[in-house]
Amino acid sequence: MVTLVKVFAVSASFIVWSLLTGCGVDSDVGVDQESASTLEVREQTIAPEGKVPAAAISEVAVDQPVASLTELVEDAVDLVEPLAFTVVTYNVENLFDTDDFSMFDDYKVDSGYTPRKLLTKLQGITSVLKSVNDGNAPEILLFQELEADFTPESTVEDYDAFLEMYSDITVADMLDAEWSDAYAGFPASAWLLKALADEGLAGYHVVTAEYRGTGSGSAHTNAIFSTFPIISHEAHPIVMARDIIEAELEVEGESLFVYVNHWKSGASNPDREPIRVENAKVLRSLIDARLEADPQADIIIAGDLNSHYNHSALFPEIVTGVNDILGSAGSESFYETDLYNLWFELAPEARYSEVWRGRIGTLMHMLITPGLYDESGISYIDGSFDKLVIPGINADAIGRPVRWHSTGETGGGVSDHFPVYARFSVGAFKATAALSIGENVSSYEYPLNVAEFNGDLNLKDGSFLNSLSDAELIPYVGQLYTVNAIVESIRPLRLKVSRRAWPAYYSDPRFIEEGGLPLYVENHRGQVNLVVQFNFYRGKSQLIVEDILGSW
Repeated sequence: MVTLVKVFAVSASFIVWSLLTGCGVDSDVGVDQESASTLEVREQTIAPEGKVPAAAISEVAVDQPVASLTELVEDAVDLVEPLAFTVVTYNVENLFDTDDFSMFDDYKVDSGYTPRKLLTKLQGITSVLKSVNDGNAPEILLFQELEADFTPESTVEDYDAFLEMYSDITVADMLDAEWSDAYAGFPASAWLLKALADEGLAGYHVVTAEYRGTGSGSAHTNAIFSTFPIISHEAHPIVMARDIIEAELEVEGESLFVYVNHWKSGASNPDREPIRVENAKVLRSLIDARLEADPQADIIIAGDLNSHYNHSALFPEIVTGVNDILGSAGSESFYETDLYNLWFELAPEARYSEVWRGRIGTLMHMLITPGLYDESGISYIDGSFDKLVIPGINADAIGRPVRWHSTGETGGGVSDHFPVYARFSVGAFKATAALSIGENVSSYEYPLNVAEFNGDLNLKDGSFLNSLSDAELIPYVGQLYTVNAIVESIRPLRLKVSRRAWPAYYSDPRFIEEGGLPLYVENHRGQVNLVVQFNFYRGKSQLIVEDILGSW
């Protein structure tokens, strides 16, 4: 006799209890003691990666003696997929609240920052994050550039109560048609939590750094949104930058330690590197203390370090915070240091979260410790690290971030940084490819610009932009077009397209040097066919020259 035992994706103890008592999914479990001792898997219903629904069922045909019940249970448990989860770190570029107290003039009400523009920012961020887990909530979100709450008298102390109180109204209505001055004091973290919940990305515990007042000199704070319990957390001040948030999360009974960072800005400015060295020293001391207590601690370091993964190669003459002090490296065997930078999971030309003056950069980071490669606790899912690039939402036609702008009634764009993410699981590390040994460290920044782009862009004629008002132009920000223009002047750069004169800028200084646009002024009466990006600068419309195609 052969019967089917239905094994639910639950704990091993429940499976044992069900089999021994005859209870559970099927209470008529039977075995044929005269048959050979074999275990045949007839069918498996495997849950999607990282998700194990309570009703995920596998059917196992059992034909073995009762004496081998332990083996049956062990084989059944092997069918249960271990819990997997996603960690995202994301610099959301100035997510400011609407309390009219801002250290940045652009985000004051009298400068045109409104609740409606905050809504646009929130909609962009949630659209990006919904793409991570097939529409499900990414389990751990590590944010940078939420505005610090400068009106603590009106802050949100209980986030669950906040969501419950406003469960019958959407964030879209709160920030637009049904705006109330009573909402003005809500911090950026509460608005972001509400926006995520409205899109089904819910269940988060939230931690931000405590209020330090205007004397701190920092407009921003870091934040942790976690669907796992946050057991403890502490904010650690660092010089001229945002507090590092250290937190212990509990994932299925296992401890995961996360460190959320946003170091001093100015990655391209070596004069600021001594400040980042000091930032790195604080973080390094925290990691050392944690690893001294437990060398196999499961640790994730994440955030905007305002440093490139190859900072020492780009600036070999100076001591760098990220490489020389923190010890970021590219070896998964950890023979040089105890931190593996996940940028080494990608090919060198694919390593970027920003584009600055036509060159890619890696300011966003995720680093992990040896504990995430061992046989117990939490493990990194090999090869799962990547950046989140969504053309038409947070990326333009050639894969550059579409940064935020505040023009018009709604503003537009998302962030000047791409988020990066990786997946982790409870259980032993499993290598799916050769482990990185830290090679392919570039000593230069790869280009990413229209002039050197090898793909087919299929660009449209942008002459229609001439007839649109600034308000009508907003949907076209960041998009690329071809135009026949006349160069009216080089410094300042002015272009005439049909009858409209446009202020202009250039994505590469070489465009205004000898052999660039001046050549067309001299030899072609200024007539030149260009690839341009439409954008706004300080509230005024402009064209950005991306490539010179020739004369017309």
